[in-house]
Amino acid sequence: MKRFLFLPLLALTLASALAATIPAASTSDSISYMPDLLNQPAVCNDLKLTPIQKVRIDAIRAEYRAKVGVVSAAGLLDTTLDNKAEKKLASYHASCNQRVLRILTPAQRIRFREIERQFQGGLFLLSPSEQNLLKLTPDQRHKAAEILSVDSAKASEVQKAFLAGKKSALRKEIDLHRIQRTTARSLLHLLTPEQKTEWLASLGTPVKK
Repeated sequence: MKRFLFLPLLALTLASALAATIPAASTSDSISYMPDLLNQPAVCNDLKLTPIQKVRIDAIRAEYRAKVGVVSAAGLLDTTLDNKAEKKLASYHASCNQRVLRILTPAQRIRFREIERQFQGGLFLLSPSEQNLLKLTPDQRHKAAEILSVDSAKASEVQKAFLAGKKSALRKEIDLHRIQRTTARSLLHLLTPEQKTEWLASLGTPVKK
């Protein structure tokens, strides 16, 4: 479960020549936890979410947090449940994203993917659909998986130190953010110059904060 929890900690106008190669709409395999990202005022305003959309997304967020609380509590009581917990949380994550996408309009989904890239930075390259859009080679995908594995292990050690009382909550957050930044940079370095140019062009207009 600790390895999985790193992922959320675990983001732009296309040139006309590139528009046909990168579909813009968000997909449920995103590493973003969409209900939380859509809870940010700047994102909400940018997408012009309606009151009804906000209420429906709030309900999904509340339901997810309740489920995560149950799974997390079980994991703390029995560490042998870690693998099962990871699968459950991953399933909840994807399910919530799918439900959110059904609430957004097609235009909102297109803009939302740009916003995801802006907020997630290089970490967004962990999304399989993003790897497909950029046509990452098998070797690039393998290296991305290795980067994730190594950095997730580091994040797990940070979490263990915190739970053992060897790190303060502030120190834990600082260390996890540092690992995230390192992961994002490492993933972006995997791209060819052409892929990086294409990805940067897909970021869209910056969100006004």
